[in-house]
Amino acid sequence: MKTILLNGSPKGNVQSSGSYILAKAFVSGMKAPCEIRSIYGEDRQKLLQYISQFEQVIFITPNYIHSIPARTLAFLYDLPKGSEGQSLGFIIQSGYPESKESEISSRFFKRLADRLQYGYLGTVVKGECAGLAIMPERFGKLEKKFAELGAWYEEHGHFDETYVRDFAKPYAISKPMALLLNMTNPIGNILGWHKIMKANDAYHSRRDMPYLD
Repeated sequence: MKTILLNGSPKGNVQSSGSYILAKAFVSGMKAPCEIRSIYGEDRQKLLQYISQFEQVIFITPNYIHSIPARTLAFLYDLPKGSEGQSLGFIIQSGYPESKESEISSRFFKRLADRLQYGYLGTVVKGECAGLAIMPERFGKLEKKFAELGAWYEEHGHFDETYVRDFAKPYAISKPMALLLNMTNPIGNILGWHKIMKANDAYHSRRDMPYLD
């Protein structure tokens, strides 16, 4: 069972990438060597050709407000039809505590695998990862769990549903917490997202929906 992990983070395979940190934790639980390649760090066509030799391809990607990074999505759209014995698996990490935020991406991944005639290994969703790259010392327990998931995967050829369910908790935030977040959201937008978008000359494009054009 030849497996490869593809990191879909725009940061690539660096220690400031939460996806890369979790990918390394996952493969650390495996006995056989397993490559971690970067979608953003390599030529798309060459990487598509390279992964064709692997039976199991696992994507690990951040989720940014109901969507994965654009280049990672474009890579998925370019995937050829699967050959016999090939399977896809997906791991989503996000800063949001609730896994419901990643539900749209999860449904898309399952349909994509079915449409392209790949086997489906499952989708793991883990929230509350915003500080993973900033304060990795606080996420040792999570990294250990991902190593255990990697060990299970290598032995059984799919994701353990017990881990999938545990990682997905909580599915949704409580109504009081939602009310509090709605009240503080304007402040967070001004201090956080708006500031970042303006610094990157993207504020004027904040409502663009390129994949719907």
